[in-house]
Amino acid sequence: MRISAIGRGSISSFLKLTVDIVWVLACAALGFIWIVTAISLVGMMTGGEHMAIFERIAIAEPRGIARWTLQWSIACVGAMIVCAYLRGVFETLIGGDPFVPENARRLRAIAIVLAVLELVRMTASLLVDLLLMAFGVTGEDGAAHGITISLNLSVWVSVLTLVVLAQVFSEGAAMREEQKMTI
Repeated sequence: MRISAIGRGSISSFLKLTVDIVWVLACAALGFIWIVTAISLVGMMTGGEHMAIFERIAIAEPRGIARWTLQWSIACVGAMIVCAYLRGVFETLIGGDPFVPENARRLRAIAIVLAVLELVRMTASLLVDLLLMAFGVTGEDGAAHGITISLNLSVWVSVLTLVVLAQVFSEGAAMREEQKMTI
């Protein structure tokens, strides 16, 4: 029994279903993030009174709330955007027609979205640190906050890989169009 990579009932069909599920989960996670943030903020403002039910999911430190909310919100929105583009790619694969110009554009767009999201994540994290330092907010241990910058190399390797794949799909689409013109 041979498993096909493209067409109906193929690996691409399974991956498209997976992408659809991830999109729904990202939407749900975004809602959960903002519920936890709201609970944490209410807990901070009230000094934790009447929050016994939620103390396991609430985040007590301002830096933790800000960073966690920003980073995970950015990740969820990014996942939703990437899933939308991937859905289009997998639809063409299921249809048996992968080398279309739209797929090259979709892969380029995914690369751009990942790069922008990583830059936004890094910038937002830096801004949170700067704001907390400016307002003199301290951690639970009483120490002043410092500036941390984290570089995620796997994201940047993924961006470069997607740029290469976009070019491959673009060349494949051009070759396919040229072949159609040949008699």
